[in-house]
Amino acid sequence: MVSVLIGVGFSVGVGLIVYSMLFSVKLKRRLRIPSTRIKRRQLFQEKYAAAVTRENVRKSNYKVARRLKTAGNPFGMQVFHYNMLRLALPLVTILLMFVLRNSLNGYVTNFPIIPFIVIVLLSYATPPIFLVMFARQRREVLAEEIVKFSHRLIVCVTDKIPLYYAIRRAGRTCKVLKPYVDEMLIDWMNNPRAAINQFGEQIGINEVLPLTNTLLASWNAPEDKIINLFHQQIRNIDTMRDFQVKKKIEASPLRVTFVILIPFLVTGILCLLPWYMSFQATIQQIF
Repeated sequence: MVSVLIGVGFSVGVGLIVYSMLFSVKLKRRLRIPSTRIKRRQLFQEKYAAAVTRENVRKSNYKVARRLKTAGNPFGMQVFHYNMLRLALPLVTILLMFVLRNSLNGYVTNFPIIPFIVIVLLSYATPPIFLVMFARQRREVLAEEIVKFSHRLIVCVTDKIPLYYAIRRAGRTCKVLKPYVDEMLIDWMNNPRAAINQFGEQIGINEVLPLTNTLLASWNAPEDKIINLFHQQIRNIDTMRDFQVKKKIEASPLRVTFVILIPFLVTGILCLLPWYMSFQATIQQIF
């Protein structure tokens, strides 16, 4: 009995010693691991920021960057994220089709090559299509708000309100345009001309050019001249929008043709698919 107690006591003592040693090692590791993780995280963030900046500055990505800017950078997307999405989406589509097809057929038959290519190409073309849609929709909203903003500016200037306060009052009811107006007003106190130029560059559409030119010409002009300049600016925007509407009307027959042609091609492919499957099965039986 005494020998058993001695053995138990000896085992507990050894266990306590080993535990204390291991616990001290863990404490040292816990002190070292956070600093290593912080350094790795900082290094990763620096490389990531450098890659994003490199893709944004590259000349070949200028059109994509401008379109993303017009669309308002949806989901905070930059050129780097957009290119990664275009590369990742076809790969994910291929993986999903592979898993779906094999789970349904039990790895017996291969996926038809023509529908496979069509679906992969559609997945690759999906981001540009949605980006164009977002950019076009936001551009129309911005153009409408620019016209409303100009009308409100005329009303405020007619009430003999200084231009700075007129801009602030006219931008209150704007939704998409309001962040740009607020930033312009912040920079206005330092340099009005630089603030107006920055305002036009941030919006990045042609419809804002008459507004920025008018603001540059009228920020220190008398009241009568400001009203005339804004009336002329509204006419310029209306002329530009009329030209864009006429251009869309001229291009509408081609769009209607594509709208009719795409369902026709899809229907034709679906009709020919059983014949293609039977032909493939016949070839496999022969060879």
